[in-house]
Amino acid sequence: MYHYRKSEKAYSHFPKPIDCPFCDPKETATAVRETEHAFVIPNRTFYDIWELRRVTDHLMIVPKQHVCSLADLSDAAKLDIMNLIGEYESGDYNVYARSATSTTRSVAHQHTHLIKAEQKLARMLLHIRRPYVTIKF
Repeated sequence: MYHYRKSEKAYSHFPKPIDCPFCDPKETATAVRETEHAFVIPNRTFYDIWELRRVTDHLMIVPKQHVCSLADLSDAAKLDIMNLIGEYESGDYNVYARSATSTTRSVAHQHTHLIKAEQKLARMLLHIRRPYVTIKF
């Protein structure tokens, strides 16, 4: 997963919330879907490249209850979220979530990324980040 330089800059300058953004009604007001236990919301700073393909849509499933892990949810909430995941996965969305202890996780509230990408591979990807250089053709 990669950001273009412009997107990376916007992401790095995006204000980091003091409180949980997923518990903020303004954030969940953008939901494209709502179930009893979860919201599906657009990711405001989505990835540009996923598995060497251009991203066309980037959503997130966010539990209504503030938890750090799916394991902390009730069985009903887990089932509700798994049904959402299955529905989006069958619609060609990739499913991705970081663990509760991940150091790269930006928000402590559990959320699952739904990433839809073009079917064709990017012709070329040049990714330079110290100390690594990645070139894919």
